[in-house]
Amino acid sequence: MSDYLPEEVVREILYRLPAKSLIRFRCVSKSWNSLITSSAFIDSHLTQSLSHPSNSNKLIFRHCDIVAKVEHYKFIHNDSSFDQYQNVEFPLTNCFRLIGSVNGLFCLSQDEQFILWNPCIRKFITLPSPRDYDHVPSRSGFGFDARTNDYKVVTIAHSYTPKETKPRLVEVYSLKEGSWRRIASAAALLSPGITLDLSCRRDAFINGAVHFGVRDWINTPRLKVCPSVLSFDLNDEVFHMTALPKFGAKTDYDIFGFRGSLSVVYIEHVDNKRSCFIWVMKECGVVKSWIKLYTINLTGEFRSVLGFQKNGHIFMEAGLGKNARLSSYDPQSQQLKNLGFYGWLSYSCVDYYVENLVLLDKPVLFDKQNGELSHWVGSRKRKFWSPPPKLDQISAVGLQGVVKKALPLAGGIGRVESKDERVRDKETICKLKKAMVDQQEERVSDKETICKLKKAMVHQQEEIATLKIEMTSLKSQMATLKSLFLSVQQWNNQVENTSSGVGDIGSYLG
Repeated sequence: MSDYLPEEVVREILYRLPAKSLIRFRCVSKSWNSLITSSAFIDSHLTQSLSHPSNSNKLIFRHCDIVAKVEHYKFIHNDSSFDQYQNVEFPLTNCFRLIGSVNGLFCLSQDEQFILWNPCIRKFITLPSPRDYDHVPSRSGFGFDARTNDYKVVTIAHSYTPKETKPRLVEVYSLKEGSWRRIASAAALLSPGITLDLSCRRDAFINGAVHFGVRDWINTPRLKVCPSVLSFDLNDEVFHMTALPKFGAKTDYDIFGFRGSLSVVYIEHVDNKRSCFIWVMKECGVVKSWIKLYTINLTGEFRSVLGFQKNGHIFMEAGLGKNARLSSYDPQSQQLKNLGFYGWLSYSCVDYYVENLVLLDKPVLFDKQNGELSHWVGSRKRKFWSPPPKLDQISAVGLQGVVKKALPLAGGIGRVESKDERVRDKETICKLKKAMVDQQEERVSDKETICKLKKAMVHQQEEIATLKIEMTSLKSQMATLKSLFLSVQQWNNQVENTSSGVGDIGSYLG
């Protein structure tokens, strides 16, 4: 196709295709594979996807079965109807702590190990560990820098108590740079009395900044220490403090984004009763613009708030344990709608997403042993044996995106495959050969179609040439007729002049 269309046109067409199609199209040619996996193409495709209206109502639902230690992901194709959805298998076993999600890219962590996981292309990568800081507790956030099209992880390492005297450590991981950077200037400006707030159970990324719940024990009176929001701007890489509305002592809270604004959800416990208060900051950074939007009585099956829909409805957890269900609550009619998704929702997340190719250009630099993440496989000298990938895995993320349990070779001698494994290998090869034959047949069919189109174009060109000749003949005939018309008009004028002269002579003689 690129042989008959300009490269710019091909690129513009590919920008508008879904991620699933682009994954398959990498097999068309080396030039297409190089184009689709380039960072410039991935950035442009993301920009195009974010601007397309049809991508604004897609949801992704993540929940973790803490008993079976399995994560589940579901693509929900429309936020107004939850009947159509697609299950996505998470390639790792165990449940991870959710740091955040942006545009459908998830940041997870376990034992100080960070993972970026893109369910759209079924690929994840592990990040290098941040610098060891004597096991000081830390809080992490995940967000997207729209100015540089870069995803970033920020980690703040310091104590949860005001008595801690160690200096702050702020580090930022840039996906584009592929490394951690220490932000000493931002850490130096943090007040020594600022501590992470354990009452804040969920942080959020809103308007280019990651927001954490903290308390300031020095700049506020001891008996009036109210929580605040510590915001880290991912572009300028500086901190900002914003005071939160006051609440009672026995209160937990979560930070969310509500229609592009900072929102805080308070869960208050008084006399065995639970109430939910939802506040929204109308103007960014203006403390006086906080307004209480909704008050919800968390009695009966109401449990907690999980997020917000664009129409103003609230995603909520209803029920307990494995029987908990994802529900949508309309604060105007106060009606609760069961969305049909059940399971452990304590570590769940519901967020809007767009199809993207982020991580497609990143190499897989890790292995998985005993069902857990291990260290980076950075040395080329180290040898691993890996079983053959499944066909659906190849079609989803390509050979380099397939991650299997790696087994080291002993003394440079590979493990002997069993008969069943050899049979599976042959079956896999047969499937791959069949897929290659099908692709070749499709290419032949495409060539035949192109030949037919060429013949049709030649025929059309011949018809156009014939029409041009006929048009030229008609123009010549029109010119002849115009000349005859002018001659007749001149003859009529002469006749009229002659008649007029004869009349004048007759009147004179009379």
